[in-house]
Amino acid sequence: MSPKSHKHLHYNVALVDKLWNLKRLCEVHLKMHIPLNMVLKDEDYRAELLEKALSANDDELTRLVWDVRHMEDSIVTATHTGDEFKPKKKARGGIKLNLIAAAACSLLLLLSGYLLRSFLPLDAGEVFVLEAITETRVKSAVTPQQQIYIPGSPVIRASKPLFRVHGSNTVGEKLTPRLVESYLMARGATDIKTEQGKVPTEKAVSAQLNGRIEFIEIHAHGSSTAFTDLLQGGAELGMSSRRIKEQERDLLLGKSGDLTEPGGEHIIGLDGLAIITHTSNPLVQLSIPQLVKIFSGEVTNWSELGGKDTPITLYARDENSGTWDSFKSMVLDPAKVTLALAAKRYESSTELSDLVAKDEGAIGFIGLPYVRRAKLLAISTAKASKAILPTHFTVSTEDYPLARRLYFYLPQKNINTDAEDFVKFSATERGQSIVEDIGLVSQNIKTGQPFNNNFYPEEMRNLTARSQRLSINFRFKDGSDELDTKSITDLDRLVKYVEINSPKRVQLFGFSDSEGDKAQNTELSLRRAKVVEQHLIGAIHSLP
Repeated sequence: MSPKSHKHLHYNVALVDKLWNLKRLCEVHLKMHIPLNMVLKDEDYRAELLEKALSANDDELTRLVWDVRHMEDSIVTATHTGDEFKPKKKARGGIKLNLIAAAACSLLLLLSGYLLRSFLPLDAGEVFVLEAITETRVKSAVTPQQQIYIPGSPVIRASKPLFRVHGSNTVGEKLTPRLVESYLMARGATDIKTEQGKVPTEKAVSAQLNGRIEFIEIHAHGSSTAFTDLLQGGAELGMSSRRIKEQERDLLLGKSGDLTEPGGEHIIGLDGLAIITHTSNPLVQLSIPQLVKIFSGEVTNWSELGGKDTPITLYARDENSGTWDSFKSMVLDPAKVTLALAAKRYESSTELSDLVAKDEGAIGFIGLPYVRRAKLLAISTAKASKAILPTHFTVSTEDYPLARRLYFYLPQKNINTDAEDFVKFSATERGQSIVEDIGLVSQNIKTGQPFNNNFYPEEMRNLTARSQRLSINFRFKDGSDELDTKSITDLDRLVKYVEINSPKRVQLFGFSDSEGDKAQNTELSLRRAKVVEQHLIGAIHSLP
């Protein structure tokens, strides 16, 4: 049995190291996604995971399980409530010295084990404590800066932010504040706080850094505001849940450089555009053509789709939202239809999701982390196609029809160095762990099984019968064999993965769309596989 949870359990650095290894090995042996924050904070989840780890019959995992249980028992035994350390009147005898000594020992234990984490708010993400592990696998892109102010001297609040990051609500509501907190911690900051602005979509993360109270401004009013504010000089970094439009790129070309090129465009993570309904809705899947009919207003009652005799209520994000842009470009625009005028529009992802969960006739679209209490539907490209539920793996491979990428856009002219360092930090394994921790899909590579083997040609199924798929696809610029911006950084991730895991064989399969001449498409697919192969060979040979 796992011991009862304790508020200091996840502070112990050595235990966190063990739990990180447990998560990593269980994902390999049990073939399942394991959120680190659940392992750290949820006692029942951790106990269940330990039991599953034992059932894997792996010697390394078994040793790790017993190490974790032994450390848990030791921590719970050694940790006190603190009541026995309260000062007491001397009338009852000579135990004052013993209490002081015990309190001092306890404080020394806490400070020596997890001093780094003690400065951070509990809601800032348990993954931050990994930085304190001696041989951590998560490295910051930022070199911690030593505090140079004299203790006790006045602390001055900066008059302007280190940088301003504006744009997507999907990226900015939860993810960016958490990334900023961790970034500031990596720089050696203390007293890190996230402060709410005048409206829910505006925040500022402040911290004491080098004798000053510095802060970073986050405004999450929608993806289109990222490019407007970059153009007008109102932000140094843009957040978007859809790719920059050609018109936006052209307008920013003179001021910011080409934001579609590496250095300007950074994929921070992935998300599945989730289609949600009320939990009482009997339907479990819809096709994209059905979504078109629903959101254009052609279908107005669930009975027309095999559901209850209930009028359909449409919920949609507002015009500034990248989530709306993604839905519009993936669902409505290809069918040349517009959103029904009866649709209710919302700026907040959370508010929209909660309202759908209360309305029996509702349907809406939202980012994957905001499903909350609503019902999630599987989606297919056509009625006869297999419907795919958005999961971390199907979104990571971008097999889910409504998968999308999330972006940071960094101007390449007059670069703000703090914003640049922050973007680099966000791409590290530590930054990507935070992406995963809040419910989005990270770019850290995992293994898994395809959603449906019948989706692939027979020859490919035979070649991969005893293989596992990696959660990565290399994609190219339209109609070419030139890698896109995500694929360039994914090459480095794959090289590191191969170096650490040393698989017996890596197979590459090229693919292209089905439009046009079949022979030309086949030739393009082979050429694309060769391009990735040559990049990988070159990268592996350049390893020290």
